[in-house]
Amino acid sequence: MNVDYRRREIFLLRFSGWFCLFPASVYLYLYQMTHMMFCLGELVIIVLFAVYLLTTAKSERWTKPQNVMRLSIFALIFVAIIIFIPLYFAYRNCKKLQ
Repeated sequence: MNVDYRRREIFLLRFSGWFCLFPASVYLYLYQMTHMMFCLGELVIIVLFAVYLLTTAKSERWTKPQNVMRLSIFALIFVAIIIFIPLYFAYRNCKKLQ
């Protein structure tokens, strides 16, 4: 049963990483229209967050609920609220693993 929760958690982390393409494309479009450096900075943050999430999804680091909660809070504040939703479900699965 623990393996099922772990697989679901890995899926949700990867889904969040790939789902970062939507806010990144919005900020890229806004940057192309306005040439504001804020949009470019936000785009860089989102892309780096997505790369980090996708490369470390299978890491044992994400078996601890406090690490997943930190990641969720970072996504909520700096990335997008839409990325927070699957990360919240990953946090719930992580709590069930404990």
